[in-house]
Amino acid sequence: MLHEFFLPPVCLGCRRLVGAIDPPLCSRCAPDLAPLDPTQRRQGDIDACYAYAGPLAQAVTRLKFAGEIELAGPLGRLLAAAPIWDQGWDLVVPVPLHAWRALLRGYNQAALLARWARRTAPGGPRLEVDLLRRARATAPQTDLDAVARHRNLAGAIGVRRGRAVAGRRVLVVDDVTT
Repeated sequence: MLHEFFLPPVCLGCRRLVGAIDPPLCSRCAPDLAPLDPTQRRQGDIDACYAYAGPLAQAVTRLKFAGEIELAGPLGRLLAAAPIWDQGWDLVVPVPLHAWRALLRGYNQAALLARWARRTAPGGPRLEVDLLRRARATAPQTDLDAVARHRNLAGAIGVRRGRAVAGRRVLVVDDVTT
């Protein structure tokens, strides 16, 4: 595809060119990937294939905080290869940023991940980037424990007025869940 010419697959850990491999890691970084045992992948309503550690955590952090948006492609392809992606979802929706955070960052990393995953798996759920809205600004989640994170987000995200999700299966994509 043309996008792979302009944004070729790179290793998530060291950013070397790797070609279209799954997971997108070179032979030096691959041993540091921490796949989760299938019995550990589901925690409540959250599904994860990998622990937030090693090259994967580094790539997500660089995408989110260092502006390395070229990592959205390999991370999105990794998301599209996850078992959760192909479970009959009607929609895939990225977690929205508050307007101020979006302005400061210049992009929504969750939306980039969802777009790349959808591009990689075109038969998957329909992408709805603007279905959700951030009702209020929240403190960054990075320094909060699980209880404080839940409290911090309570009531902060909702469905936009005039939009409906009743009766639909919606996959909500975020960059990190700890």
